[in-house]
Amino acid sequence: GVGGFSFGGGTTAVATPTAPAALSFGGALTSTPPALSFGAAAPAAANAVSTLAPAAAAASGGFSFGGAPAATAAPTAPKPPANLSMNNVDTGLVVAEHAPVVRSLTALFKACEAAAGANPARRKEVDDSSKRLAGLLWKLNQADVSASVCGKLLQLCAALDGGDVAAATQVQVVLTTSDWDEGSSWLTALKRLLKMRQALG
Repeated sequence: GVGGFSFGGGTTAVATPTAPAALSFGGALTSTPPALSFGAAAPAAANAVSTLAPAAAAASGGFSFGGAPAATAAPTAPKPPANLSMNNVDTGLVVAEHAPVVRSLTALFKACEAAAGANPARRKEVDDSSKRLAGLLWKLNQADVSASVCGKLLQLCAALDGGDVAAATQVQVVLTTSDWDEGSSWLTALKRLLKMRQALG
């Protein structure tokens, strides 16, 4: 008959009628199935689960639901307005130390803009320079210009204010050589405007 179910160590008797020891079908004896045991299979199943768990974690990339929280994305840096120009750039937050840069570069641009007049080619250059140079002033307003570049710009503008365009151009060359990665968006405009200013005498 059913000998009993085993769940750990001892055998628990099942209160069911005892089945006959054998069944006979045409002379052949058929033995009854052996007792079922769940206690012995449990460790094997546990081992299988413990073996599969690391593999599943590796396959899924090692996600952790109980560890450290997921890292949040870094905030994106603000970008200048699309229609930025020397006529509308905001410089109200530029620190007093860098105000001479704003004042001198604005004067440089105004002189070149007036000299361009209605000449289509010159106007195109001036308009492009307006966007690029305004980008520099916008960065100054955001305090997003390195101390090294600010120092060189102060030297350049001091030369401009003294009427020494050649000395200002030399500082621009140094900026192009040493700080191109930071100033590539506006250095070409500065070079162009200095060249135009030099031609004005």
